[in-house]
Amino acid sequence: MKKYSLFFLILILVLGCEKVDKTCNCKNLVNPVEELTWLKELKASFTNCTCQESIIQASYNKQTVFYSIMNDPLCDGVQNIILLDCAGDTLKTYTALNQSFYSEVTNQKEIYTCKAK
Repeated sequence: MKKYSLFFLILILVLGCEKVDKTCNCKNLVNPVEELTWLKELKASFTNCTCQESIIQASYNKQTVFYSIMNDPLCDGVQNIILLDCAGDTLKTYTALNQSFYSEVTNQKEIYTCKAK
């Protein structure tokens, strides 16, 4: 009976963790930009927002990723998109205008925006 109890306890912990939040290996991040040190540093690097820049949280290969992008329609620019994992390590770089980005990177949501003043 003890074996079954231990099995069910582990099962509940594993399943419970996935239901709470899948962001960054089950850490319940309310605000990743403030809670992940490297992401906070990326935000701080946006010092002169003459063009709007954003940090985006998304899904790639069933994991949470982040990337920054200049998304100001008044600023003309073509840029590469670098997907970063929860530790801030590069997972993949998409060259400008790569159409596979739109099918491979899903559930995009803007989590920080630096707007021109």
